[in-house]
Amino acid sequence: MDKSFEIKGYINNVLKETGLEGADAFDKALLLNALGKLEAAEHSDEYKDVITGELEKLVENDNISIGENDLVNYMYGNACYSVGKNDIAVNIAKQTETQPRTESGYFTGAEGGRCLCTAFKALSFYMNYETKDGGKEHYNDIIAQYNAIYAECFKNAGEAAHDGDVKAVKALALFAAGAVDTLEVMDQALYEIFARIREMYKAAVSVLNDTIDNTDSQFVKLIYAYAVLKGCRMKLIQTEKYASKAEEIFEKATDKHVADKSGVAVSAAYITAYSEYIRNRDYQDYGRSNGGVLWS
Repeated sequence: MDKSFEIKGYINNVLKETGLEGADAFDKALLLNALGKLEAAEHSDEYKDVITGELEKLVENDNISIGENDLVNYMYGNACYSVGKNDIAVNIAKQTETQPRTESGYFTGAEGGRCLCTAFKALSFYMNYETKDGGKEHYNDIIAQYNAIYAECFKNAGEAAHDGDVKAVKALALFAAGAVDTLEVMDQALYEIFARIREMYKAAVSVLNDTIDNTDSQFVKLIYAYAVLKGCRMKLIQTEKYASKAEEIFEKATDKHVADKSGVAVSAAYITAYSEYIRNRDYQDYGRSNGGVLWS
């Protein structure tokens, strides 16, 4: 891929031409998190003001609430952490104390939905908060929720995906992305929890590797590419086996100028995938200079 690829032009198109005023809560949170991931990859603060500005529009009484018990609130919590608004993230985390749950014990939103996408919307933030500010007191709750979601939803979603159900493919892609994001922010010293979430992540990627071509959704394909490329960088899966398909998806999206021609959600997914595409997946940096994690 041409190193001169103008990612900044795509981002400016989303921010200036597409605009965020009419974007729904999920799409906007997705974009703010995408910009935060890109800044982390580039070691820059180029979009910090944009992220902070959008968050401040949503702040009321030092908190962000898109809707009572809405799982998307947690996505905004991750965006807060990306720009150092930890105090707001801590307030958002209070929602975990009253969040409705399914009978099996995992978070559900106000609408009562049951979906693998809970990992993406809520559990990655829950782990992020627990690691940074929660004292890791609820790690057991997080893994219990992962186990419950996996037991209740994964088998059916996998079978449906193999049968060509595009909604199932989407749910699996969001689950894989949520799981890998959760693994990135957790304390690896708690190896049994880390290993179990990794096992679920790998299972999702395995199914997706066989079924991602069953959907024409650029959003789903790009979220899948992100989840795979991040897993390769973190040495959760074999780069040699999985990276080429993910890279191909991203490069085709680039060639077709997908981000230029799409709305906020697809453009955000594109930037999210790009944030991993530009990272080094060939080797692993060990050492405290990288925050003590086992990946670069």
